[in-house]
Amino acid sequence: MLLPLPAGALLLSILTVCLPGVLASAGPARALGDTGSESAHEDGLSGRDIYDRLLANRFEASEQTVRLVSGDRGGNEQESRMTVLWKSFRDETGAPRRGVLSKTRILYTHPFDLRFSGYLIVHNRDRADDQFVYLASRRRVRRVRLRGEAVMGTDFSFEDVVPREVEDADYRRLADETWDGRECYVVEITPRPESESEYSRFVSRIDRERMVVLHTRYWSSAGVEVKELKAPAAEVERIDGIWVPMRAEMRHLLTGGYTILHVETMTGNPPMPDAEFDPRRLESH
Repeated sequence: MLLPLPAGALLLSILTVCLPGVLASAGPARALGDTGSESAHEDGLSGRDIYDRLLANRFEASEQTVRLVSGDRGGNEQESRMTVLWKSFRDETGAPRRGVLSKTRILYTHPFDLRFSGYLIVHNRDRADDQFVYLASRRRVRRVRLRGEAVMGTDFSFEDVVPREVEDADYRRLADETWDGRECYVVEITPRPESESEYSRFVSRIDRERMVVLHTRYWSSAGVEVKELKAPAAEVERIDGIWVPMRAEMRHLLTGGYTILHVETMTGNPPMPDAEFDPRRLESH
């Protein structure tokens, strides 16, 4: 793990952005009402159509402060905080600029030993992502590979935290369901090989009206269900016309650990020059 936190903490995702520990093998998700055919839905929407709508419910750029509380089966908890900058690098037609889909910069503000450490992730269209880490203790930026890495001391991985792009996976719509009192689309997402995902697949329940993910189940590359994410429907807020889950809980089925992610502040479409995502900016504080 990169930059480990004190013992007792586990791993962290966002925004996408959970549970008790009974493992399940990766069957064909029949328990979620799999119809086996997208054409069976009267509205004519495919899994890809739904995911397109989900990704449309976001800003062109955003700045948020996040608080993460991680715990284990023994009741030990620890807290970390970070600032997350994200920006789309698509042009007016939706095409990536110079092959770049989006960029994310994460800067830790707490605890003290991680303060000013951070990451930069450049999400590319047809090649592996560019990923950089700055360790305040070492005072230098270096290139890294974050596949499967946990966000320090939490149950979210970097793959969970960095906003996804529709090109990253293939999609299959399953039968609609009600979850937490909300009517939901259910979509099975299978990451493409080039995305270098740690998951073989995951299944999301997406609020039909607000187009936010309320629940996701994750299967590892070995076909074992490993995580569950829950975002309470009552804690989804509308900010400048965009629906945002303000709290999400990720539980790790193998370890029994959990991380609760709280969005403390969210600013949509702030002035954000491309230079904010230069790797050298990781050293500026």
